Amino acid sequence: MISITLSNKLENQHLAHPVGPIEVGRGPKRGPLARMMVLDGFVSRDHLKLEELPDGTLRVENLSGRAPVAVDNHSLLTPGQVCDCPMPVRLGVGETVIDVELVRQEEPSDQFLTVAAPVQEANPPNAQSLLALGTAPPVEQLVGWLEPVVSLHRAKDANELYTQTARAMVDRIGLDTGAVLVCDGTTWKTVAFACRDSRTSGRPISHGLLQRVVKEKRTFYLPASAIGQGESLVGVQSVVASPVFNDKQEVIGAVSGTRSVSSKKRELGPLEAQVVQLLASAVSVSRSRFDQDAEANRLRVAKEAAEQADRTKSQFLAMVSHELRTPLTTIIGYAEMLIEQAAADNLPQYTDDLNQVHTAAHHLLTLINDILDFSKIEAGKIELGCEPFEAVPLIRDLLASVEPLAKKNRNKLVLTCPADLGPAVGDPTRVRQCVLNLIGNACKFTSDGTITVTASRDTEDGQDVLRVAVADTGIGMSPQQMERLFQPFTQVDSSAGRKHGGTGLGLAISQKLAQVMGGRILVESQYGKGSEFTLVVRASQPKPPG
Repeated sequence: MISITLSNKLENQHLAHPVGPIEVGRGPKRGPLARMMVLDGFVSRDHLKLEELPDGTLRVENLSGRAPVAVDNHSLLTPGQVCDCPMPVRLGVGETVIDVELVRQEEPSDQFLTVAAPVQEANPPNAQSLLALGTAPPVEQLVGWLEPVVSLHRAKDANELYTQTARAMVDRIGLDTGAVLVCDGTTWKTVAFACRDSRTSGRPISHGLLQRVVKEKRTFYLPASAIGQGESLVGVQSVVASPVFNDKQEVIGAVSGTRSVSSKKRELGPLEAQVVQLLASAVSVSRSRFDQDAEANRLRVAKEAAEQADRTKSQFLAMVSHELRTPLTTIIGYAEMLIEQAAADNLPQYTDDLNQVHTAAHHLLTLINDILDFSKIEAGKIELGCEPFEAVPLIRDLLASVEPLAKKNRNKLVLTCPADLGPAVGDPTRVRQCVLNLIGNACKFTSDGTITVTASRDTEDGQDVLRVAVADTGIGMSPQQMERLFQPFTQVDSSAGRKHGGTGLGLAISQKLAQVMGGRILVESQYGKGSEFTLVVRASQPKPPG
């Protein structure tokens, strides 16, 4: 394992890299290799590659195309050159100094003392209150310890949070160094560091201790009486580390601190370790809050973007529909005038062509209206009328208007409707649109058959409802085809869609309109024998609660 310390006018970084090559440069990570990013304009996008060799030396490769690398201030590594250096070694790149040291990891030992695992519930069982303690610490001391924990929750961002935590380790707990580290796989990056003064000695972190923290997800500490003198702990009297968790209770970092051998204060003990654990828990909670705030902000931005896109779409459709409807209405009007004039002038040779123009224009206008209706429904901007209407005349007039469509495929229309169906209250235009779509579909997919329209009144959940069922003896649908019903721009059978035409919007619009009107469309079908669609809508306004 190598320890990399990088410093320049803009930043100070510390990284513990376990094994394999690592790149150093100004650009972001682009390949599988680990990377240390540098905020130095004189450093190339890909400038250095460092790797610990089996014999404990460091291989340095200059990846830059033109800038040299200073090695221990006395030799230069030109672009493309590779050299093997004994560690520790100091490298100079632009305005950045990089110190690389070899870390001989001490094996995690049973000598490590531990405190309880971090509490993960608000009121853990068997928790002892302050009043239950035999002797309580002074109030001033308790407040002094809790104050930085509370202040961490006022941090505005992660950098401020980490900096305050590192300072609290030194200023409040009394350690000589305090550090906040972020774990990325097996690599540790120091994101905040604080020390008592420039004379503080010893390495700021213990890699063996961090391994134990990640493995067991608990707070560990080593007092002076238990610490060994492995290379990574030279100059250190005692050390403590506590894990930082994410929402999934995975270790994503650690809060670590050391006391140097020159310290004359009392030995680090379980009380100090518990306060470090408290700081680490505060960091975990604040990190979760930052993540939640970032996610909420991302969702807010996405929602605003979607709403803006929806407004733009609605404006575009409204504009296009207006621009298309106006000339289409003109075409339809002129076609009707020419048909009447051809009949008056006894020019039957023009009648068929004019009728085709008239029919095609009506068809295009219907498609435009469908797309606009669907857009309004999706945006939640559909407006429903509320007025009394007679259901029987509405359905009879509707059947009279679709009689030519039924005759086109030699179908017979049958109406079953009681004379005393009674009045209804709602939007007669939308009810007519839904029933027209159902009858139109039945006429389209039925040939030489019968289409039966049945109207009735019923009561559901205390509400008066109107039912209009449209049954046909057409091609019917399989269960697999019925699963695709009511999906916009979708035909249940692509071959039938090509044969009979249509955009696949009719049923989708009808179902959504029925739902907006407080109802639904029910379907029963048998392949090869026919289908029955039933529109169910409120026939009166819903009763107020109570």
